[in-house]
Amino acid sequence: MRVLVTGANGQLGNEMRRLGAVSPNEYIFTDVAELDITDKDAVMHFTTENKIDIIVNCAAYTNVDKAEDDEATAELINATAVRNLAEAMKAVDGTLFHVSTDYVFGAEGNTPRSENMPTNPLGVYGCTKLHGEQAIAEVGAKAIIIRTAWLYSEFGNN
Repeated sequence: MRVLVTGANGQLGNEMRRLGAVSPNEYIFTDVAELDITDKDAVMHFTTENKIDIIVNCAAYTNVDKAEDDEATAELINATAVRNLAEAMKAVDGTLFHVSTDYVFGAEGNTPRSENMPTNPLGVYGCTKLHGEQAIAEVGAKAIIIRTAWLYSEFGNN
């Protein structure tokens, strides 16, 4: 299988590089310099040209505080780009693994949640991440959405 990892220079992307190094699958790692996922045509071309079977989307606008003042960029990266990835996977009958956030639920408690629980996003960041999840559903691509609260690794801020 050919796996595209977006956001490869970030915290999660760098961890994916470790996994890719020991996997029998072929991994292609990109960040914005290699593939602008906000450009629908570029994403479609890249996935078909490289015969991508799976996309693991590690790219995201994750600066929660800054998103409040830069909603347009957060929406572009967390929602529009996600729609582009979903459409590309739908076109080739591939699967999208998308990393989202518990911010889609709001500020109620600190307990495990079911994917069926109602959402009530916390701020712009939470709203844009939810919009990305909704875009995947609207496109109808095969997808797995992982909602997480924290990432821990030797890379980036923990």
